Amino acid sequence: MLTIKKIITTEEIDNYFKKENIDHPMGQEQFMGVYDGDCLIGMGSISLVNLKVYMNFIYTEEDDFGLRHGLAKALLNMADLSGIQIVYGNNPELFELYSILRFKEENGEYVLPLEGYFTAHSCEN
Repeated sequence: MLTIKKIITTEEIDNYFKKENIDHPMGQEQFMGVYDGDCLIGMGSISLVNLKVYMNFIYTEEDDFGLRHGLAKALLNMADLSGIQIVYGNNPELFELYSILRFKEENGEYVLPLEGYFTAHSCEN
């Protein structure tokens, strides 16, 4: 069964990066992982950079758009529940995902206000 949950320990993150040969600089980030049972099969993060919160890292072992989309939605929900009002993105590999998630391009980066994003009426737009 697939689950998505917050990753608490940096050891789990470091081990996964080594296993998948991912070169990702660690900063002020919160990570979520996609698990198949107890096996971590993907992860993503939101990070604080210059007083803005970015969603620029999403990785799944299989190039599965559905998993990446679900992980992105979970990250946005985590940000919203943490009181974050706007999420930014500027990773070219995620431009299609940003568009599907309703980010708007402004000044060379993608921007998503979270106010009302997860309400019952958010699917009507």
